[in-house]
Amino acid sequence: MAERDLHTGDLELDRLMAEFQANSREFSDVIGRVGEVAGQAASPDDKIKVQVSSSGQLVALHIDPRAMRLGSQELADAIMNLSRRATEDAARRLMEVARPYLEGDRQGESGRRR
Repeated sequence: MAERDLHTGDLELDRLMAEFQANSREFSDVIGRVGEVAGQAASPDDKIKVQVSSSGQLVALHIDPRAMRLGSQELADAIMNLSRRATEDAARRLMEVARPYLEGDRQGESGRRR
């Protein structure tokens, strides 16, 4: 949708509309960056790697063939632990994306990035 500058002749209404358009662009940018957030975790030997989306959904799992030497329960436990760690990583990254906007709500416009 093409963005246009609307001028109503009412200075306050024009200011509010311009502010609304700026906030809409900012919100769209944040939503786009949230969609790009992913969390990752790997075993100390890098034989098992997990990646999750910003919502914590498993999107990638790598199991090196050498990790198959682990018992099934040990492998399952490692995957579950890494999945939790990756979800925590995604949540941390998501907060990093959202923090400037959350702080802006508490501090007013001066806390927001432009």
